[in-house]
Amino acid sequence: HELMARKVTDILLVSSPYEAFIMEEEGRLAERIIHEYRGLNLSRPPMLTWASTSQEAIEALHRKKFDLVITMPLVDDTDAYVLGRTIRQSFPDLPVFLLVHKTGQHWLDHKAVDRASIDRVYVWQGNIDLLLALIKNLEDRMNVAFDTDRAKVRVIIMVEDSPVHYSSLLPILYKEIVTQTQAAMEESVNYEHRIFRMRARPKILVAETYEEALDLYRRYQPYLLGVLSDVRFPRNGMMDENAGFTLLSMIRAENPDLPLLNLSSEEANRINAGRIPAVFVNKNSPALNTEIHNFFMQYLGFGDFVFRLSDGQEIARASNLGAMEKILPTIPDASVNYHASRNHFSSWFMARSEVMLASKLK
Repeated sequence: HELMARKVTDILLVSSPYEAFIMEEEGRLAERIIHEYRGLNLSRPPMLTWASTSQEAIEALHRKKFDLVITMPLVDDTDAYVLGRTIRQSFPDLPVFLLVHKTGQHWLDHKAVDRASIDRVYVWQGNIDLLLALIKNLEDRMNVAFDTDRAKVRVIIMVEDSPVHYSSLLPILYKEIVTQTQAAMEESVNYEHRIFRMRARPKILVAETYEEALDLYRRYQPYLLGVLSDVRFPRNGMMDENAGFTLLSMIRAENPDLPLLNLSSEEANRINAGRIPAVFVNKNSPALNTEIHNFFMQYLGFGDFVFRLSDGQEIARASNLGAMEKILPTIPDASVNYHASRNHFSSWFMARSEVMLASKLK
């Protein structure tokens, strides 16, 4: 009951009337958010309050408590970074996200991003799922320390410095996690159990630099479900062409069984990923969603549990806990040993929020 205690319940959206109109046109924002929350069995959906000028935004913040501010790049000629700094002076702990249209490329330049005023830049491409993903991602960040400590909730780390790419990847990842959690919830005993399952779902943490990624890895290593990493991102304040390979190789050396996914726009990196070894997915692949889905199903314990022998031959599969219980006595010891020694059982139970059982097995 104490999990996911901190929620995003009130959001201030700062944009020109035209941008607000465009976003509404692309999917009736408030309605879609409420609809999605109900569909996902999540508790209270967040309320959106709209401000069309920076002055209006500041007044709203002094009038009411907000959990998140989402601003467009320019509002009544006020630059988003100036607005962010102004908000920071009065509300230092309030997260401020910048939402940029695909066309505003100059806003996406690393050197231009002022971390003191804007927490993260997202790219809006008309996909309402991005709003849900950025809300869930903020909630994960707010709750991760407590939830891992209290209930050993699992963590997935994604290392990606490009706002364009993490804005398109996060909705895909959350869709996978929520779909899997809902499938597991079908087996739940009662409503209370279902809500617990939803709250105990794996969390996604985003790192944009090598140092950030290393810090998250060290802090949440006992709870890791998997690491997804780009190849090229900043390290020691400079862009490093091989930062992703360095990071994944180091993790692989320390954690031989941890599922690793290497994401890159360059097909040539597939060979290097194979050397780690890590699963490789091309970001420009037309089947990107399917490939990420397959990674979740095959490596993160989502989907059926497939019993195999050490040569990879499939001998049986269990779609849920009941099926696992029935099928287990018929499985050869060699197969049980093969999966047990690679932590496959604990990962599969963990993906179903069966935290205590998974921890015992691990």
